[in-house]
Amino acid sequence: MKRPILLPALFSAALPAALLVASPAIAQVTTNEDALPKAAPAAKPASHATSHQNTRNQHTASKTKVAPPPAKSEHTTAQSAASVPHQSAAQRVGTAPTVPSAPPPPVVIPPPPVKVPLHPPVPPTEVKPVADAKGSIQPRDNGVRILFAPESADFNADMLQTLQDQASKLAKQPYLRITLLSYAEGKPDDVSTPRRIALARALNVRSVLIRAGVATTRIYPRAIGIPPKDDNPPERLDLVAEGAVPVPTSQAQYGVDSSKAAR
Repeated sequence: MKRPILLPALFSAALPAALLVASPAIAQVTTNEDALPKAAPAAKPASHATSHQNTRNQHTASKTKVAPPPAKSEHTTAQSAASVPHQSAAQRVGTAPTVPSAPPPPVVIPPPPVKVPLHPPVPPTEVKPVADAKGSIQPRDNGVRILFAPESADFNADMLQTLQDQASKLAKQPYLRITLLSYAEGKPDDVSTPRRIALARALNVRSVLIRAGVATTRIYPRAIGIPPKDDNPPERLDLVAEGAVPVPTSQAQYGVDSSKAAR
């Protein structure tokens, strides 16, 4: 009794859904042609006669070739060379440039507009005697040997007077080179201290020589410091006067000019 009632109800519900799925959707579109932009008119295709004429012109231009210039024969070249008159080397090169008879004058550099003041060099410090200084001076064949106290570069009155007398003699011999070999005792692990002491001794002797009239270009101080092994005494300065002076004494800052001393 219930089945005949359910079947008609199912068919009545499924039929409208099947119809909606099977039928296509339809939409209504309205177009306003006045609102659309107007397209440019299409170019007219070239006519068949014009394209054919262009093709013929290109074909004719490709076949046309520029003829090369006629080659000159050897006979023609020989005739043209024979027709040119012979020229000398001067005619071919041209006139030679003139050489001045005298060189140009030298360039003269004018002096500077501002005069630069020249300051004389500072003279060396005068060595003064020290009363309690210990030491002595021993004469040698080519100079003197000056003995100092350890760690000292001072001169007593007798040492200073003997050195001044020796410097006066050397001032009258302007062509001898004077070398000052200065030594000082010290430790091998500290070579700076004995070298400074040796330099002080050499500068004191140099000052005495310069004030006695010896040119500075003749004096060559050498602060050696620690002397070689078994070279005694260690506290000394050897003044050696021998050889020739490589620099003219006229170029010295102090001292007697060798040219004047020779007269």
